[in-house]
Amino acid sequence: MSNGLPMSDKSCVDEGCMDEQLDKHLDEHLILDEHLIDEGYIKYRCEWLEEDAIAAESVAQITPYRDALHHLNFIGEYPNGIGFGNISQRLTHIPVQSSSFSAYPLGFIITGTQTGHLPTLKPADYALVSDFDPAQNRLTCQGLRKASSESLTHGVIYATHPAIGAIIHVHHPQLWQQILYRVPTTEASIPYGTPEMAAETQRLFRDRSLLQSKIFAMAGHEDGVFTFGDSLQTAYRILINWARMTGIMTEPASSVALQLPYQLASCQ
Repeated sequence: MSNGLPMSDKSCVDEGCMDEQLDKHLDEHLILDEHLIDEGYIKYRCEWLEEDAIAAESVAQITPYRDALHHLNFIGEYPNGIGFGNISQRLTHIPVQSSSFSAYPLGFIITGTQTGHLPTLKPADYALVSDFDPAQNRLTCQGLRKASSESLTHGVIYATHPAIGAIIHVHHPQLWQQILYRVPTTEASIPYGTPEMAAETQRLFRDRSLLQSKIFAMAGHEDGVFTFGDSLQTAYRILINWARMTGIMTEPASSVALQLPYQLASCQ
């Protein structure tokens, strides 16, 4: 994928980028449960510098993947107006970097809080996380939006291994039910967005199988699934492959889904 992937809009996808297999899949399999959850509310102490800190080039790779996840209903908004799902990319893995990025060796760009309802994101819808302290439940970010409510978990994952370059967090009830305890899974008693969840994520990473599988479920965060990898493509492919292996997606639908970020990028 090129470094300068353009963003897309919903009409572009509706007119030509999603084929009948994927449309059918969305109708039959990706209907979200209408239950209330606490996703989307920031629980950490946020030191937020509200400024225009995200250049378009910095999110050129991440936006097509984020928008693909939205079109597949892995990222979205519940009927009660609460958003779910987020995606991030480590600063050192962004091809076109700002000169200021070097000051944040553990920094990453992540979707902003309460953006799940948006079909496509602009640079202003992202936040740059420059520092985080899970033990103190504290995070420092800058941008025109505050960082996603799951940013501390993203930070813990990045801190675990320098090769991890991208992280995806989605909500999908059927996928979650299929993989719960089949893949590494957090304890059911631990809620999301807390120091306890950060510590629990670190515990999972002490099992080397997680670095191999690159996917885990959150028993105490209903429908919540994380994937990660050295790149956005790897993290996305792992998610789609698990959707196929568990029968959530058909083989044709998964093939179309794997191409969706490229299709979205070409729709400009």
